[in-house]
Amino acid sequence: MLAHSNTIRDVSRALPALAAAPDLEVTVSAELLDAHAKGLREWYDSLLPVIDRAGNTLAEAMKTHDSEESADPDGEGVRALEQAEAYFKDRREELLHLRDAFVGVGASPSHEVFKAVDRLDNLYMWIVATMQEVRWSVLTLDGVKDGAEAQKRRIITSPSEWVASLDDE
Repeated sequence: MLAHSNTIRDVSRALPALAAAPDLEVTVSAELLDAHAKGLREWYDSLLPVIDRAGNTLAEAMKTHDSEESADPDGEGVRALEQAEAYFKDRREELLHLRDAFVGVGASPSHEVFKAVDRLDNLYMWIVATMQEVRWSVLTLDGVKDGAEAQKRRIITSPSEWVASLDDE
């Protein structure tokens, strides 16, 4: 159904905007570590429900998708998923730089700010993994459908048979 494809595309496109974090390229100082930790915890707490709903929406779209229909007929959903994945990978990179800045100002490894960074980083990793999983599910569904409609494929059982098959094409 086109509705499922549109859901995948729309959620994937909206997710980076919905999850747009405060600027992580802020001035870091030892005096502000507690404020940074609080801000990162609050950002995580605000972001988690949005991400959870988006993930559930994507999962539901995949569960209820009719396997006879193309999951992404125009490829827009897959492109949107790739863009969302790239966005969150970039955000993870920013978190790594922020972590390095905290270390650079002498923050104790046991300071709460590092737990907040790790928690947010784990959420971003989960988002990236979800985007990858949905993207591969879409590609697999469409590939299986396309493969079923394609000509019968030949199974090659030896290297010499593979070399010989190159001449057949």
